[in-house]
Amino acid sequence: MKLTTLGSGYFIPTKTRNNSGYLLEIADELILLDSGSGVLRQYLKTDHSLWDISKIFYSHLHLDHIADLLPILFTRKYSEPENRKDAELLIFAHKDFSPIIAGFENMFGKWIINEKFPYSIRTIEPGNYSFTTFELKVIQGNHSAQSLMYCFKDSTGKLLLYASDTDLSEELILASKGVDLLVIECSCTDTEPKPGHMTPAKIATLIQEAKPKITLLTHLSPENDTDKLLHKIKIPADCIVRMAEDFLIMEI
Repeated sequence: MKLTTLGSGYFIPTKTRNNSGYLLEIADELILLDSGSGVLRQYLKTDHSLWDISKIFYSHLHLDHIADLLPILFTRKYSEPENRKDAELLIFAHKDFSPIIAGFENMFGKWIINEKFPYSIRTIEPGNYSFTTFELKVIQGNHSAQSLMYCFKDSTGKLLLYASDTDLSEELILASKGVDLLVIECSCTDTEPKPGHMTPAKIATLIQEAKPKITLLTHLSPENDTDKLLHKIKIPADCIVRMAEDFLIMEI
């Protein structure tokens, strides 16, 4: 598996960090994990065609994670794939996403609905799923009522957990145990914690108990966007912790 960070920042983008979005490559499949504002432009800098994306998985329904869906659909409406005959886009999200899409279609329908190359909304909930190139476990997140965490398993048995925005929980610890790559937010400081979010102290607790092989800290707030962040976290000897950057590539 190969993960490219398209947006590693907080809900307010900065000059160096875009809103949340990640490109996951499994076998010959390209999957988008969230699409915050600016992610479409970030994605195009990877030199992939928009038509190469087969699926989008949304972790939750906050604007900094879904804002670029409309530009993505608009672009698909007014362009065509060069080589693919079947260019359907599957969009996976919590059931509460369906009325949001219905509202988008009511307002922008003729500009985003491409009858020749359609998109489909698929409701997904906690459980186990099997796809052609990967297995997927969906776990309830601890951020909002619509939060979902996604654990991808490829044909070699490698595990990637996209936890996105979440607070520390037993479900998170259990889901993180033994994964090859954990992608998780660290948006709050220990002095100003907020419900539904991780802090350096919570990250330390998580990796001490779950021991993921590599932890990628993302959704970084300006307060945590500092070289001192990693010094605040006690890292087990057999674990690696990195701060995400836009266009950082991780392969497992």
